[in-house]
Amino acid sequence: MKWTDYRLSKLKEMWDNGHKAIEIAEVLGTTKNSIIGKANRINCTPRKRGGLLGIKKSRMLIEYKTQKSIPLINEPENPTTLEDLTDDICRFPLGNDCPPKLFCGRKTWEDQSYCKKHYKLTHVERDTDIGCTLGGKTYAKNN
Repeated sequence: MKWTDYRLSKLKEMWDNGHKAIEIAEVLGTTKNSIIGKANRINCTPRKRGGLLGIKKSRMLIEYKTQKSIPLINEPENPTTLEDLTDDICRFPLGNDCPPKLFCGRKTWEDQSYCKKHYKLTHVERDTDIGCTLGGKTYAKNN
């Protein structure tokens, strides 16, 4: 389709009057995308975006109550072999070896098998109001 002076003036007129691109396309016998492209190239007034883009992000996000998190420790890992593990050393396996050759080696947390960091990564804490937390991420309760 060739853009004649008549077609350009009709496009500008209908665009400025607020007609939808699909309506202009039907009148001019072309596609909606060609109308939008030409309107942009001849600097017609930009349209406001609608749909989800007009909604504030805060309304789109679902908020959940969160549990008090277990503060993580800054103690560095102390890689320990299986033979050197004791009851008070974190048994979280390090690396991708199968069977594992090295374990975390930090001090265990509250008579658990793991330090605070690895306990939080490996245990699901349930709360009837909020669903569950796994690895620090909260999931909705299934009804």
